[in-house]
Amino acid sequence: MSKPTQNQLHRRTSTLLAGLLGLGVLFPAVRAQDWPRWGGNDPGRDMYSAERDLPDRFDPGKMTTAPSGAGVVDLKTTKNVRWVANLGSQAYGNVVVAGGKVFIGTNNEYPRDPKIQGDHSILMCFDEKTGAFLWQLVVPKLASGKVNDWEGLGLLSSPCVEGDRVYLVTSRCEVMCLTTDGLAKGNVGPFKDEGQYMAGPGKPPLTPGPKDADIVWKYDMIDELGVFPHNASNCSVLIVGDIVYTCTSNGMDWTHVNIPSPNSPSLIALNKKTGQLVGVEDAHISQRLFHGQWSSPSAGMVNGRMEIFFGGGDGFCYAFDATPVKEGDDNLLKTIWKYDCNPPEHKFRDGKPIKYPAPDGPSEINATPVFWHNRVYIAVGQDPEHGEGIGNLT
Repeated sequence: MSKPTQNQLHRRTSTLLAGLLGLGVLFPAVRAQDWPRWGGNDPGRDMYSAERDLPDRFDPGKMTTAPSGAGVVDLKTTKNVRWVANLGSQAYGNVVVAGGKVFIGTNNEYPRDPKIQGDHSILMCFDEKTGAFLWQLVVPKLASGKVNDWEGLGLLSSPCVEGDRVYLVTSRCEVMCLTTDGLAKGNVGPFKDEGQYMAGPGKPPLTPGPKDADIVWKYDMIDELGVFPHNASNCSVLIVGDIVYTCTSNGMDWTHVNIPSPNSPSLIALNKKTGQLVGVEDAHISQRLFHGQWSSPSAGMVNGRMEIFFGGGDGFCYAFDATPVKEGDDNLLKTIWKYDCNPPEHKFRDGKPIKYPAPDGPSEINATPVFWHNRVYIAVGQDPEHGEGIGNLT
């Protein structure tokens, strides 16, 4: 497939945002339901919405190009679009709508803040009714480059909103908690160094303003756990009670042979109020990676016990007890069960193992497990950079 142009990418991302937002504001007779995280309102990530009588199509309208290179849409030429907001040139995450605000990750191809130039990952926040830009989180790139933080991708993760807090994984392999209001209503702390964070390590701090994000806490998975993200960090975090569950994005190095951090966990649990580590998975998934890990966890109640479901970078779907258990110096998320999502015919041919990333071979799990009525549904498929692998739904 040919690489899309910058304008084509911009058209896709801007239109996606406007089209989704039109759902909540075009039909006042229908009370719009928040969509506060990837997968909707249910921790099982079933993607279900109770909305009815929604439009079945959108016309993004005609676009012209502004001097900055960004696209400009003539709203008079659109259909079922209330407003349009410019993003960067790429947006891999999903739109999240909560509390009258809209959140989406992108890159800095078309800077909104003149003091933020060059490649950065950005989380943007807009007013749901008007599309007015409210604030943004600026994430500097990792100095190690594309092996850990591929250029131009922007913020991949979809955030999770709970009350007046936003939780997300940054492209620097951090779990972060923000306020939904940004710095316009003050710096609530305890994190107070937003200016230095925006500038990046070793650079003079910038002066943050009311259009910048208010960071409450951050947890650096590279510094704290030795995680080595492969190409990019991605997870749409899950909140159950007072705990944030997230994939660490630990993976192989550029050789696609070595795992630099085989003992770093693949799934962790943090206190949502403080960012303190409260648990790690006990399955040692990182020792068996095919490539990388970018799945998002889901959850469901089974026989009175809350379970966390996670697609591993080893091709197994795991169920962990949601409550960490103290064992020695560690707090562990204990494995309840695991299932190999790669059928035998994807792993062996004529009695010999098929090596990853052969087109007809095994795959890691990039998808999100979906829990519904005591069933877990999970799909496998290779990183598209490696070609068209064989899919499988279990």
